[in-house]
Amino acid sequence: MHINNLANNTCFKGINPLNMFYNSNANLPTLIIESGVTLGRAHEANKKGGKIEANERLVEQGTSAVVWIYGVQFLKNIGEKIGEKILKRNDFNFDVGFDYARNPLESLYKPALKFKAANILLSTAIATFFIGFVLPKINHFITNKTIKKEEKQKTTQKYITLEEFKNKPKDISFTSLFYNAANLIENNSTARLLITDTGVVGGRFHNARNKFEKIECLFRDIASIYFYLFSTKHVVKLLDKLTNNTDISPKALDEIVKMLQKNIGEEKTISNRDFLNSAISSINTEDLRKIEELFNNRKTVTLKEFKKAFRGFEDKADLMSKLQPLLGSKEILTKTQAQDILKNGWTSDAQFLHNLTNAATNGAYNKKERFVSAKQIDKIRESADDFVRQIYKVAQKKKCDIDVDLIKKVAKNNTIKSFLYYCTGTAISIYALGFLIPKVQYMIRRKLTNNDEFVGIKNYN
Repeated sequence: MHINNLANNTCFKGINPLNMFYNSNANLPTLIIESGVTLGRAHEANKKGGKIEANERLVEQGTSAVVWIYGVQFLKNIGEKIGEKILKRNDFNFDVGFDYARNPLESLYKPALKFKAANILLSTAIATFFIGFVLPKINHFITNKTIKKEEKQKTTQKYITLEEFKNKPKDISFTSLFYNAANLIENNSTARLLITDTGVVGGRFHNARNKFEKIECLFRDIASIYFYLFSTKHVVKLLDKLTNNTDISPKALDEIVKMLQKNIGEEKTISNRDFLNSAISSINTEDLRKIEELFNNRKTVTLKEFKKAFRGFEDKADLMSKLQPLLGSKEILTKTQAQDILKNGWTSDAQFLHNLTNAATNGAYNKKERFVSAKQIDKIRESADDFVRQIYKVAQKKKCDIDVDLIKKVAKNNTIKSFLYYCTGTAISIYALGFLIPKVQYMIRRKLTNNDEFVGIKNYN
């Protein structure tokens, strides 16, 4: 696909490859990274430790990738089939997270809710146990068999045999179920990897065959966590800051462009200062003080409380409170929503905010059985103001007024830049994970052992 086809008009129709980077449960970005890492680590291992170490890295990295990406979901699906038989229910299509503004759990069948949370956590524990404790033993067994086979074929060549590995199965127990942890695991691939990695680091360290392999495993796995989970976002954030770009999904950006187009009009222009003031309005100091006083360190207030404190905003407050389901049979407002009610800007319109958030969450925001955190909603909300400021800065630099054509052009450029930035971040992650970290790992090996031989097949005191 040609890069310019990413954003060939205002409304990004069809499949946009940038969307995969904004879907927290998307597997493709992880699959791309894991493919590069698996090949890179096997290549570096073959250069230093030889064929046996390269085979171990292929088995370890390739199998771990499959379990990371698909294993938890596969196990969860099996658990849900069991749950359907036990609970006589076939509907587990709901989220188990909640916060101060949204709680899908209130109206759910409690046994099904508890079963799903337990099923997610148990599925994750099984996958983690397999990668951290079972897979290393399988790898060691394969290596041991390979060495014995080569000893028979080459009787003149003597190898140092492996120590027998210990088989100490560990019991996995849960002291309690945390619904939000289960929700993160199910709906966020980053959280799933982070939680799985935590167990994997311990498991691989425990199963390492000698002290030098333990050191290598500990360095490699801990150093890898940052580049697996966080480095891409940090690269994108840095590049966005350097180029006045907005980190926003194409679907959300589409809603913002449509809203601005509607308010400006197809044939009209507006000065950059009037555009900024019309789209983003501020709250006077007295109203800000009253909001702080009303919330008084609380995260939410009831709609009734807000109406009592702020007369004349009843209609807008009613619309804003409907942006989330009732919480404990009460209509509520968050502090961000309360501030938006008092603003007159285009980006604070309740219907626009509903459309924006629903688009950015792929429809989850519109469904009461889905959980979208208040933190995520606020981030989406802030992105609208950020994009308005981006347009303002572009117009300032060009010393021109703002019209729909300029907005479309900025949106198109934003999408292209974001795609390139995420690709750059992904490439950096692959290089660091597949090549840089292994190179440092082998530098540590040489420093500790004075050679490049695979430490897994050596006997050390």
